Amino acid sequence: MRSRLYLALAAAAAVWIAPAAASPAPPGVRKLHVEGGAVHATVGATGKQVRLTLDPELQRAAERLLARSGAPEGAIVASDVRTGRILVWASRGDRDYVATPLAPSASLFKIVTAAALLEAGKVNVASPVCYTGGMSAITARDLEGRGATCTVFGEALGRSINGVFARLATRHLTPADLRDKARDLGFDGEVPIDVPVAPSTAQVPADSLGLARAAAGFWSGKLSPLGALFAMQTIANDGERVRFSLLAPPGAEARGDAPATRSADGRGLRADVARTLRSMLEVTTRRGTCAKAFRKPDGTRALGSMPVAAKTGTLVGGRPARMFSWFASFAPSDRPEIAVSVMLANDITWRTKANLVGRELLETYFGRRRPGPVARRR
Repeated sequence: MRSRLYLALAAAAAVWIAPAAASPAPPGVRKLHVEGGAVHATVGATGKQVRLTLDPELQRAAERLLARSGAPEGAIVASDVRTGRILVWASRGDRDYVATPLAPSASLFKIVTAAALLEAGKVNVASPVCYTGGMSAITARDLEGRGATCTVFGEALGRSINGVFARLATRHLTPADLRDKARDLGFDGEVPIDVPVAPSTAQVPADSLGLARAAAGFWSGKLSPLGALFAMQTIANDGERVRFSLLAPPGAEARGDAPATRSADGRGLRADVARTLRSMLEVTTRRGTCAKAFRKPDGTRALGSMPVAAKTGTLVGGRPARMFSWFASFAPSDRPEIAVSVMLANDITWRTKANLVGRELLETYFGRRRPGPVARRR
């Protein structure tokens, strides 16, 4: 396995999955290998064997996708929605970018804003919203007047309309509302997992314009791909927070066709709000910001008729300058099985974006189990 995986294990042991050209692994790690269809790590001077939950085939596919992306930094992480078992943990760059909040959350933060608005009862999918501007920034003028363009709230998340979220947040939400929901969904603080990880951060200014910009996803904090994955998994589980597991429990099979335990960690969303968000996120792949990525050159839809819930995000900045792109998803959205999060930190000139990489990983996951074109499960 050639991608870089840096994470702390139980009892302060560490496991790295690193390419040959990577910097040396930390003390205590000797090797990582596949045995009996499961991924094992050898740690410590005694050669203790630790089994991970990673799916070897899917992990290798993720590593290939990251290498092909050409991005200086990037990460892919995926989980089994029902159990929280980590299936993929792949990183590219000088450190583990799965668990490191390198990139701004960008438009993924709109998930937090939408959830807060829905839970407060301020909008529903049919609520009309008018807005002005906001294409590449939010200004004070964008928050004034009635707005020249109108839509319904149910379309705004999948189309990632900045002006809608900026206006609604300033009218109906406080910074505390957004920070609270950010913590519930993994955008702020650590996510529940059986290894130590770095916390994501959500920054919501107290002034009205700062609140509007943060709500729309303009530099509202830094998010790890693991945090983005947790948000999607929570929505897929009807709002229930399910703990991630990277360490395979004693006696449990590491492969996906084996039974696994599920550990709940409270509730992040009301069930009705999670279901509403699911329908809004389906717009993304059908007619929203990555509809094109889910169309093949011949015009047919990738993954057939399977519904996919997703959110994209793109933001340029940082030092050195990077074009950050996000894709966070789960599928099938009507019967969720897998959640996937992809972050690419590209140079300003880039080869591919996160939505294409994420789509290809989903195709690998579903395609290996079904002969012929991937179709929606009945």
